[in-house]
Amino acid sequence: MAQTHTITGTVLDGNGAPVIGASVAVKGTNRGTSTGTDGSFSFTVSESAKTLVISAVYFATLEVGISGKATIGSVALQAANKSLSEVVVVAYGTQSKTNVTGAVTTVSGTVVADKPFTSVDKALQGAVAGMQVSSTSGAPGSSTDIIIRGIGSINASANPLWVIDGAIATTGDLTVNTTTANVLSTMNPDDIESISVLKDAAATAPYGSRAANGVILVTTKKGHAGLTHITVVGEFGQNSRAYNPSNKPENSTQLQTTAGQALVNGGYAANQAGADQILINDFGYPANYTSTNTDWFNTVSQKGGQSQVSMSLSGGTDKTTIYASAGYFDQKGISLASDFQRFTGALAVTHKASDRFMITANINASNTAQHTPSNGGTFANPVLASFFLLPWYTPRLPNGQFRYGANDSLNEFPLTGGIFNPLIQAAWNTNLAQQTVLRGSTSGELKILDNLKVTSRFAGEYIAVQEDQYRNPFYGDGYGDQGDASSNYNRVFDYTWSNFADFKQKINADGDEYFDVKAGVEAYDAKNYTLAAGGHSFPQTLALKYLVNTAVPTVASAGPAEQTTWSEFGVADFNYKDRYVVSGSLRRDESSVFGSEHRWGTFYSVGGTWNINEETFMKQQKIFDLLKLRASYGQTGNTNGFGLYTSLPQYGSSNYNEQAGLVPTNVGDSALTWEKNKALNIGVDFAVLKDRIDGTIEYYHRTTDDLLSPVPYSFTSGFASQNENIGSVVNKGIEFQITGRPIVTRDFSWEISFNIAHNINRVTSLYQNKPIPNGSFEYTVGHDLQEYYLQQWAGVNAQTGAAQWYTEGTKGSLTTNYDSAGLALNHSATPSVFGGLQNTFTLGNFVLDFQFDYNYGNYIFDNWFNYLNSDGNYAGSYNQLSNQLNAWQKAGDKTNVPQVVYGDPSFSSSPSTRWLYKGNYIRLRNLQFAYNLPKDVLKQLHVDRLEIYIRGTNLATFGVDKNLPYDPESGSASQANLEVLIPKTIAGGIKIGF
Repeated sequence: MAQTHTITGTVLDGNGAPVIGASVAVKGTNRGTSTGTDGSFSFTVSESAKTLVISAVYFATLEVGISGKATIGSVALQAANKSLSEVVVVAYGTQSKTNVTGAVTTVSGTVVADKPFTSVDKALQGAVAGMQVSSTSGAPGSSTDIIIRGIGSINASANPLWVIDGAIATTGDLTVNTTTANVLSTMNPDDIESISVLKDAAATAPYGSRAANGVILVTTKKGHAGLTHITVVGEFGQNSRAYNPSNKPENSTQLQTTAGQALVNGGYAANQAGADQILINDFGYPANYTSTNTDWFNTVSQKGGQSQVSMSLSGGTDKTTIYASAGYFDQKGISLASDFQRFTGALAVTHKASDRFMITANINASNTAQHTPSNGGTFANPVLASFFLLPWYTPRLPNGQFRYGANDSLNEFPLTGGIFNPLIQAAWNTNLAQQTVLRGSTSGELKILDNLKVTSRFAGEYIAVQEDQYRNPFYGDGYGDQGDASSNYNRVFDYTWSNFADFKQKINADGDEYFDVKAGVEAYDAKNYTLAAGGHSFPQTLALKYLVNTAVPTVASAGPAEQTTWSEFGVADFNYKDRYVVSGSLRRDESSVFGSEHRWGTFYSVGGTWNINEETFMKQQKIFDLLKLRASYGQTGNTNGFGLYTSLPQYGSSNYNEQAGLVPTNVGDSALTWEKNKALNIGVDFAVLKDRIDGTIEYYHRTTDDLLSPVPYSFTSGFASQNENIGSVVNKGIEFQITGRPIVTRDFSWEISFNIAHNINRVTSLYQNKPIPNGSFEYTVGHDLQEYYLQQWAGVNAQTGAAQWYTEGTKGSLTTNYDSAGLALNHSATPSVFGGLQNTFTLGNFVLDFQFDYNYGNYIFDNWFNYLNSDGNYAGSYNQLSNQLNAWQKAGDKTNVPQVVYGDPSFSSSPSTRWLYKGNYIRLRNLQFAYNLPKDVLKQLHVDRLEIYIRGTNLATFGVDKNLPYDPESGSASQANLEVLIPKTIAGGIKIGF
């Protein structure tokens, strides 16, 4: 039998503080352990063991001889220069941070792990300077808007490219009936190792035609050699509303006042008593209508439970490593009929067959189920009901049964103004979306020579989205058709096959002068298949909800779609003594999306870095650990959002008197091509005082030409317009990100990180330089893409109570005639600045971490302002916001609400800048308090780590416009559309490692 003995010791840092979680292993074997909270370790080694290898993040690796020893006592690790040793993931490989010439921000997987968010993109909010992350909806599984360095397109997509383990990923919302969904919500954030956000041309140009809006690289976890480690995480909590506005729907007494004043001021009643009688007789109110007060906000809300459980395993030998995980996530939304459930599994294997050949394979699988209510102005929207329904109606009768209408009879009539009882809609209707996703990749790496290796990687996705919608035959939208249903199926299969060689050649004997060249080809193919069916007339029961039970099929359609891209690319770096680094990239893409005249596009970048701290004259100074100047320029493209067949003349099928036929549906344009993004970036990276402070300052200027824009056609052609490459837009701005460690002692440490970004967006040319209306926006040369084009509100005349507008955008003369009001562009949906702040305090075994994100300078457009702030027009039909109680009453009153008048002829609530709210906010995005059990307790429990924590997300929101009745987080377009409210989560969890 082999002889063994126990080896013990303690690992400290340069200040004598314990290094927690340091890896301690016998050199050349997989036998080892990690240090506890006091820095100590103890494990069994063979008598033949000679050397221990001790390593930890931010420390230089140390080897200690142990021949004949039972203890090594206390050893001190020397701090590694974090800024100089950090390795980041970039396009087609990794690179030392000091050699990166582009703008790259790395987010550790620990930032997104274990968070109570349904998708990884939501967890990135406030984490990266220059990346604006915002959600339009708080529904579980909802989509997220991500804008990197401003919007650079009008009709194409402004979303970044996501690349997951080398595969170009399908993202966004693939559903049809579901209000909002997100393919990224199918991924377990706990399986992510790191995220790299590529922002400038030097970093993104290797991805060519897809990289104009930035690139987000996701690297999933792989196994590590050593003892097998198992981690189990469980978290349980509850959701509620994150933001409670002060300007909320009126209660019964308040609405009686508003409606009564409107009738009196309109000449329909002499006093409140007369107004009450009119409301009872003409509007059908119950005689005792103010004796009941329903808080519809609370009625449509639910305190949703939340839970997540995950388990992972990591380990292996020097030859083979493995990582495996399984996870379950469940979130109940805070609005009726909203919930999300996810099951995930992952497996990654890396095998080093020889010193020259290595193969890796990984797969991630998931299935999600999501219920989502409707949004906007649909009568079945529970959020709409919470604002619009009159407070003196109740959702149930005194006997507990559902109330079907004002007269309590079982019919299609709603409670008021076309809005249905939200409790019935939630109980009897169904809107379900299920997503099944498989993501996987396999790659082989062969080292032909010591300085030449080739890699072949095949990565793909399979996504199946199934939707089933049912509206009951008894009440609501389905009543008129005796119930209706629809089903949709969307299947996506895509793959990315990359083959490239990497040649790294030393120039001098020391090897500190070298060049590194990668060159290869890449094929991308995406196939999509959709199937839709619908029908109505169901049996009079709630038990049968699928299309097979309908008597009248109404819709049936199916069709495929496909796009392909062939690419040839090269990436090169030249490094001179880590002092000067010059990089370049060139990529040629051929895409099926574009016209026959412009199938090929060429994209490039050049970049340079000067590591000033490596200069001889900097060697004696003791302030800068890193001082690096970067610059880059290049061109990338945008293919996302063009439509797969826009460049082709198209015909579509027609049905005329039940006879099949063809009709032209698209003119086509053989010259259609990429939107081209030309970007300049200048950056400074620094680290001072032994890495106690490090940061980055960036300036960028990017111009997007050949914008996809509609060109009007003569109607005699049979077409109104056709998209062509006409127009340009400029984004320029600055970013600042800094991290500091003000206190680092044996018992206590404090780390703080802050980032801020400012972007200026301007349209520089359009077709014939004519403005293009787009809803409440207007694209105009010299202005922001997201500037509102509205009449300019001038407030209320203090003497008469009349609404006023400016006659022109310069805010000159005033008018009380809405038709004479001037339209102007001077408010934008784009924030002036945004960013985040994070603090981490560690005291012994206790850790306190909190993060804020903030947004300043944008305006939110209220799509439903004229209904809820009707100045008397709808006071008898719909509820009103409490701000209406501030209406003008008498001469001298200073208010922003005109005199309320039923049938108001002044159109005071018509579209104008009065519909805009300031979008400023600061939100406590995450707060967590954790306790790690001491080493002696862990020994008794036979575990390596046990952490207990409690956390809250979206706990508090500050600095919000007091008049804003909705959550200030309203998506990149800053549009309030009565979406599911964003949740606040309070949860507790436990993390065990052994």
